[in-house]
Amino acid sequence: MDFAHFFPGAADWIHNLGQSPPFVYIGDLYAPFGAIHLLGLALLGGCVILTCLRLLGAGLVDETPAEVERNLRLWHIVGACIVIGTGLVIGGLNAERLYTSQSFFVKMIAMLSALIFTFGVVNNIAKSDGKVSTASMILGGVAMIIFLFAMGVFSIAEGISPGTFHVLTAGYAVLLLFGKRTRWIAGIGFLVMFGTVLEGYIVAGLDSFSTELKNLGIARSILGGLVLIGLTGYEIYKADATAGGRVARMIAVMSILSWVATAAGGRWIGFS
Repeated sequence: MDFAHFFPGAADWIHNLGQSPPFVYIGDLYAPFGAIHLLGLALLGGCVILTCLRLLGAGLVDETPAEVERNLRLWHIVGACIVIGTGLVIGGLNAERLYTSQSFFVKMIAMLSALIFTFGVVNNIAKSDGKVSTASMILGGVAMIIFLFAMGVFSIAEGISPGTFHVLTAGYAVLLLFGKRTRWIAGIGFLVMFGTVLEGYIVAGLDSFSTELKNLGIARSILGGLVLIGLTGYEIYKADATAGGRVARMIAVMSILSWVATAAGGRWIGFS
């Protein structure tokens, strides 16, 4: 599934985009734009993680969520502008390749979800010190559906499905950071579930195309996702007695994972 599937009529325009102004004049500057793009992702990702962890009761706990959001607001915006601005340049210079790239499709859908989560939901919840409005719940539901669609494509697309491991790893890392009742279970479970897969690839070779290893990885990823959902849900349920607090925490976790999926989709463009 890619943009060529949904927009076949754009093929001619995509074919000529890289040779059209302004992209034809900046082709030699691709590497600097790529580096700045990664810096923007790091800046934005750091702001997202700090804000979301505060809603989860971890990280900068000496400040209120509203204070954390206010102090990071400018950097949220700067990071987003860098990511989107440089992304447009990179996309224009690689339009033909990205047009048929499943990884790029996943990245764009996940980023749409991430932007809604960050600027439409999480920051508003943080401004209200964790209180969730009806509008935030609706936008959060929309963003979650978009994110789940992106992950569905990510998990079944040939050649890029191993990229879901990055998202699962981030989920377990978040649980280790904010979890209190399930932290050790999450850590041990992650090592048991994925350590055997890694061991198999070390024995067979990291470039192995073994069907058995592939099927084992898929099965472990499904199991790992289900376990992560269960442990995270239990942790959130036990950590806050209010319905609004639970929703805020769930949205915070999903926001982090949506940005990780965005970054993972981008990295797998070069592998697929």
